[in-house]
Amino acid sequence: MTDNLFKEVMAIKESLGNSVVIPAHHYEMDEIVKMADFLGDSYKLAVDCAANDAEYIVFCGVMFMAEGAALLAKPYQKVLIPDRTAGCPMAEMIDAVQAEKCYANISSLCDREIIPVVYMNSYADMKAFCGSRGGTVCTSSNAARIVKHFLDQGKSLFFAPDYNLGINTANRLGLGKDEIITIERDMSIKGGNPKTAKMFLWDGFCHVHKVFTVDDINSFRQTYSQSQGNTINDLTNFIPARISKAISEKDINVIVHPECSEDVVNASDYSGSTSMIWKTVKAGKAGSVWAVGTELRFVERMADQFKDKTVVPLRKSVCHNMSKITLAKLKNTLESVLQHRLNKSDNPDKQSDIQLDEITVQEKYREDAKKALQLMIDIVEKSD
Repeated sequence: MTDNLFKEVMAIKESLGNSVVIPAHHYEMDEIVKMADFLGDSYKLAVDCAANDAEYIVFCGVMFMAEGAALLAKPYQKVLIPDRTAGCPMAEMIDAVQAEKCYANISSLCDREIIPVVYMNSYADMKAFCGSRGGTVCTSSNAARIVKHFLDQGKSLFFAPDYNLGINTANRLGLGKDEIITIERDMSIKGGNPKTAKMFLWDGFCHVHKVFTVDDINSFRQTYSQSQGNTINDLTNFIPARISKAISEKDINVIVHPECSEDVVNASDYSGSTSMIWKTVKAGKAGSVWAVGTELRFVERMADQFKDKTVVPLRKSVCHNMSKITLAKLKNTLESVLQHRLNKSDNPDKQSDIQLDEITVQEKYREDAKKALQLMIDIVEKSD
């Protein structure tokens, strides 16, 4: 990032004033985070965008997030993203056609009513599929509340696309292995008894979080244990000497995202959404050490901000789709917004002649997808 480019983007943003808002996900690069009006995980961003009145929402994240903002946007609002190719491989692991087929199959096998719940990391067709059947959306921060809401009603769930979030949520809620079915992407099923199963989990995954292993955790803990007896040189990549002398065994922590594998989550001290990780590490004891299993840039940002602690990545793993949102691309998007506004001011009685590359949702999906998103918000806000 050059100082000149940063100043240019800031000048355009300031000239647009309150007409534009820039939400950004935690996994974005620092140059984008510095431009953001609000920062958060997918749930916080969805709520903040829905509550915002800016005419232009320039979403710095991946495509399903911008699409979610477009679903919740007011009629006069326009949602844009600096790079349309910023996708999500997990979201692409299931579509509504596959979901329809799978849902029909498991509904014929299960004695309980099945409610579809789709992770926020999905596209509008999947959200609409859920909304049309009384289902909803969830995020990593509220998955347990959403799933429990339906289980308490005596219903089973078809959970997609992330298997790891699904199994970790099921474990958190105390479901037995015989109550959980895995659905492979070839539609085959394995696990418990489908007649009485409470959760049917689609076998999708996040490539960013799939890389973390129990060996990573064991290696980190072993390196820490070697610090006892003042063998400080064994800590070259983990704990600075100035801190290691002041901490005890209980002050080393492993915290991971629930998109990590079941074994990794079980071997960790904490698991939660990016927002939960941020809050937990921030509240940690001064001098404590945190190995964090999630996207690298987010971990590095915490390490920079929480200097009273040692914060290190459990392993370096980057979301390359988030990397597609650059300061230069943000500048281009803001310039198009500026031209759109100037053209409107020159022609107050008609639409601007400048066409924006808006994020839109097909009408056949809009109503049901919005219904699913709104139900998520309603369930979570009522339980808070």
